[in-house]
Amino acid sequence: MGDMPAVNADRGVAPSLREQVFYAFARFGPAWVRYLHASVGLGGLSPAGVRLLSALRHHPHPPIMRDLVQDLGTTARAVTGLVDTLEHEGLVRRTRHPRDRRAILITLTSKGEQVVDRVGQEHVERASALFDVLSEQDQADLVRILGLLGDELAARGQSVQPRGFGCSPAGTESN
Repeated sequence: MGDMPAVNADRGVAPSLREQVFYAFARFGPAWVRYLHASVGLGGLSPAGVRLLSALRHHPHPPIMRDLVQDLGTTARAVTGLVDTLEHEGLVRRTRHPRDRRAILITLTSKGEQVVDRVGQEHVERASALFDVLSEQDQADLVRILGLLGDELAARGQSVQPRGFGCSPAGTESN
């Protein structure tokens, strides 16, 4: 398995299955992110901008900035910069929260909705081609396993998007 050590140095034994899983994820994770970025045809948008547009599209209600920071797992400064850029491009708009004067709601414009629909579908089609090497059963197992792991991370206090949130078309997520 690529970067996995052949022997656990402190025990002098082959890695356990748990260690093999750890090393496989450590190897796959960064390569997956690079692959996603390389497969994106964004028409000038950054991968982070697409993630923000997708988060807005799939959010259950118009979010405030703090919601987006949590949903995207980034900093307020980064989200503010993204919103500034996307607002300048006419893809999002800021409006005052009706009950909290200090809060600003972020919503997609009609142009933003069109862009996220087009770019999102193109991106999913290109990026998901990687999974063609897996059988349908392996793909279903992977979805199930990653769902379990995501649920466990959430139970351990990690910010994890709910199943289907920003990651699948509405109504197509299977648990």
